[in-house]
Amino acid sequence: MFVDLHIHSQYSDGTLSIEEIVQKAKAQNFTLISICDHNLIDAYNELKNVCNDNHIKFIKGVEIHAVIYDMEYHILAYDFDIHNKELNKLLKYNQDILIDYGKKIIAKMAEDYPNISVEELSKYERNRKNGGWESLDYLRSKEIIKNVQDYLNLLRKYKVPFDTDFLSPAEVIKIIHDAGGYAVLAHLGDNIGQSLKVCKEKAIEFLNMGINGFECYYPSHTTEITEFLVNFCREHDLVITAGSDEHGGFNNFEGSCEYYIGAVKIKAEQLNLKRMNCT
Repeated sequence: MFVDLHIHSQYSDGTLSIEEIVQKAKAQNFTLISICDHNLIDAYNELKNVCNDNHIKFIKGVEIHAVIYDMEYHILAYDFDIHNKELNKLLKYNQDILIDYGKKIIAKMAEDYPNISVEELSKYERNRKNGGWESLDYLRSKEIIKNVQDYLNLLRKYKVPFDTDFLSPAEVIKIIHDAGGYAVLAHLGDNIGQSLKVCKEKAIEFLNMGINGFECYYPSHTTEITEFLVNFCREHDLVITAGSDEHGGFNNFEGSCEYYIGAVKIKAEQLNLKRMNCT
């Protein structure tokens, strides 16, 4: 009945296992889902088995970092060849950037916190039930922070700029296309501060880059942003998707929108998934 094409698992920074995600989706009458872990497709084999056992369909997905004009964007790739060499090379490249970024944060903080070090971080294995990533969970284990909001505050305090070494959106889109997949821009409203004027400008910019569609239905999108994106996609015959950005509570904090399966309840007939393979 309902569709959620943007969910994160323990394989990346979510707190939920694949089994927990599928059961949560099933309990709320979601019949089509996609795990879009950050720069990772490791969940695919387990997802295939668990979905088959529970009679839920899924689309292969992954969320890929990209940067242009010092602005980070996330592109959702769907229904691609998981064995494509260039796509897997890109995912590994992005993972390495994020690992190095975590090391930069710890190296800078170590000047004020003698109980942490890059060497110790390199050996640290995070508790996947906590969600997040190594540097965040490492700082949490040291009781320096409690949650992702504290982590972001530290980034601002220590003035650690986000890496701009990611490929441009146009380059990422081309790699996705070459892997036989669809490229969909995630949560544009969040990226541009819910400005309808900027949203219109960016939508055209990404259309010219070859984007296949937009994540129109998203928990934090305003009604104006949602309506514009849906109409824009219909006008240009683009993919229309819906996603909750479920992380199992990891990305929910005071003052933020809540992201969970069911936060956006959209039916398949409200979307345009083209000829995506629903397994």
